Amino acid sequence: MVRQFDPIRWRLRKIGGIMIMKEDKTKILMIDDSKEVLIVLERFFKRSDCKVFTALSGEEGLALATQHNFTVVLIDILMPGIGGEETLVRMKKIHPNIPIIMITGYDDEEEAKKCMKLGAYDYIHKPFDFEYLKTSVLSTEMLV
Repeated sequence: MVRQFDPIRWRLRKIGGIMIMKEDKTKILMIDDSKEVLIVLERFFKRSDCKVFTALSGEEGLALATQHNFTVVLIDILMPGIGGEETLVRMKKIHPNIPIIMITGYDDEEEAKKCMKLGAYDYIHKPFDFEYLKTSVLSTEMLV
């Protein structure tokens, strides 16, 4: 069976300094204790042809991370149970090279610096600038 090339389904990936074409969707894991935020983000990224997984807690997100390889993870800072910062640290132990974007409704410059030092790729405030969020998420594809 010969498959026709469909540019929509292929993405460029940089692996070992070489650009290759790889057939897959961006796989996003979003961790936030607000179901409403997850619904809005899931709808937004599905329109961009991304495969989206959601978790309502750090524990649930970490469990998903042991079962799947994600392109990028979005983690809310303030959550009951395991908070965003601890989820970031544990996620990096499971997948050291995965880009993680921290999201928060609070403007705390010290928290942002701390998360970046712990390995976060970006730190984005709610309410979201959706174009910036999309750019940040999709730019991580070249890192994986």
